Amino acid sequence: MDSNIGFRLSAEANTYNSALRIIKSKGYKIFLYPDQSDDLYGTYWAIKENRDFIAEDPLRLLGIITIWETNGDNWSGPNHENIRDKIASNAFPDSVADIEKLSEEDFEVLVKDYTIFLNRIFPKQVLPVNPTRQTFFDVISNFYKWDLEQFYEWEE
Repeated sequence: MDSNIGFRLSAEANTYNSALRIIKSKGYKIFLYPDQSDDLYGTYWAIKENRDFIAEDPLRLLGIITIWETNGDNWSGPNHENIRDKIASNAFPDSVADIEKLSEEDFEVLVKDYTIFLNRIFPKQVLPVNPTRQTFFDVISNFYKWDLEQFYEWEE
């Protein structure tokens, strides 16, 4: 892994209490609405003044509260860029033709961004410097299928 990584946090149950503490510190009352199914724990509710926020786990609850706190009651609308679709289309290009449609500048930014991401996952650089669009497509289309254990055998 990249020796410059100083911290990594992922969405796991051990982060739930931290999320709940943050929500409480913002003045919300928090409740758990139990689920009738034995398979599900229930839904978390955060209530403050005349607003209710509901999610399946504390991390999602904190996320939707943050969305509302950032954007207010008009949090969604037609004028908002669809970032989710953009990220998905970058992650799942249908063909190298999708990559070839990018301007040179957009391709360079994409390569730079994915170099950062891939260097966080793999102990060795898997995306060559100045890759062709075909090489970039080949790596992006397959990296998640690779066995990480083989890459760690390369470590010096």
